[in-house]
Amino acid sequence: MIRKSVVLVLVLLVGCAAIFLPLVSEAASTVPATAVSKTVSTVPATAVSTTVPTIPATALAASDTAPKPQLDYRVSLAPNQIWDGTIEYFKAQGFTTVVLVAAEPLPYDNELQKIKQMGMYPILDIEYIIWNGGANKSTPITQFDSDFSMWKQAGWQNVATEGRRSGDLATLKDYFATITYFNCDLCGLWQDGYRSPDVTEMSWETYYPSEIPSIQQGALISYNLGKPQGITAGVWDKNNANLNYDTYKTLLDWSYSEGVGFTHFNVFFGLGATIADYQRLGFPAIISQLQQNYPPKPIGAWPAITVTSVRQVPNPQNSIVWDITNLGDKEAWVAPYAILHNGTAALPGRVSGEAVLSQDAGTSSSAAVQQNDGYGWVNLGAGEEISILSPPTVPTNTTGAAYNVYVSYSNTSRGWLYSAPLYTTVGAKPIPTNFFGLFDYNNTDIALLLLLVLVVFLTIALVPRLKRMRQK
Repeated sequence: MIRKSVVLVLVLLVGCAAIFLPLVSEAASTVPATAVSKTVSTVPATAVSTTVPTIPATALAASDTAPKPQLDYRVSLAPNQIWDGTIEYFKAQGFTTVVLVAAEPLPYDNELQKIKQMGMYPILDIEYIIWNGGANKSTPITQFDSDFSMWKQAGWQNVATEGRRSGDLATLKDYFATITYFNCDLCGLWQDGYRSPDVTEMSWETYYPSEIPSIQQGALISYNLGKPQGITAGVWDKNNANLNYDTYKTLLDWSYSEGVGFTHFNVFFGLGATIADYQRLGFPAIISQLQQNYPPKPIGAWPAITVTSVRQVPNPQNSIVWDITNLGDKEAWVAPYAILHNGTAALPGRVSGEAVLSQDAGTSSSAAVQQNDGYGWVNLGAGEEISILSPPTVPTNTTGAAYNVYVSYSNTSRGWLYSAPLYTTVGAKPIPTNFFGLFDYNNTDIALLLLLVLVVFLTIALVPRLKRMRQK
């Protein structure tokens, strides 16, 4: 409370900053975007292997209308559901990611290969093993190092978890490329996980209507830190009766109106729910209705290259990161690009080894990046993931832009990844509707702090008056 009081007093002393900041941001967003030159394609290309393709000059066709937001529809399944037809059911329903809930400390390598063969993106949920609803909170995270090594060796590169003790996320980052953090139900903003630099993306457990204010507050802050955001819905009776299509649709609409743009919708089965439960609770209708306004994110033809996220990062400013995964069994060359809503084209351009933020061990970033026609192409081996950073030249008013990746493989085939481009909201950072939201205040905190300020003000104002009265 003291820390918050000090912060509030400082904010009040600064005065109009809290009032004018949103106005300045809004004004800045109306400035025409700096045209990103497309003349880079005329720069003489560095000598490269013949396997690197040439992009036709007509490829960058600007769109006059923003595409519909596309969602990564996910399903969290038990290991046995990978083999009993459940995964095929969800593949047919437009789901693009499988979150495998680890029931035991096993490698799950066969399950991983099955998910990839289905052309779906794999994430391993390890919460039950390392946390188990808090039952393992006294167990040092280092006790699970052998499990982490086993999963990494089996080929798992992306993990998800919920609860955490000190050091959990930093340790996981040593083993895995990405970390999805589930903010637990009825926890408010749980342990600052949504702020952690080790967390790649947030998935907000939306099990009760009372959680929505915390979700909105945390998502605004977390997005400002460069993390994609999404929703996790639960398949069980105790909460689903209070949540329906209208609830989820309203929350998704809110995220895009605020500039956050939730990128995934996850249906959580855990280790017990079944398709019968899913159907009985009305989820098929919910998903079908959501997909009319938020269609499923497409996955490219084999080799199955998918853009798992496109995100703006705080540093360097006006830079974008593409997270790209090759789910297939053939290597491919990839080159990310963006088509802005205002018609200009923004490209990473001459990608360098330094611009490749992460790549699987065994592939040299500098050797894997080659240039052709001014485009930076990155080699992505079978089963590999990569993150590519654009130069800090992206205009700030890019809301509604279409982000995508060119793909070339088999030395002869080339073209675009999707018939419809990936949509994600990237652009000027949103300013929370409630300025105090930046500091994690709730309404009670604000009321108490304002009351404190009022008491201090009245004291300062009345003390001299009382002194004068006594002197008389």
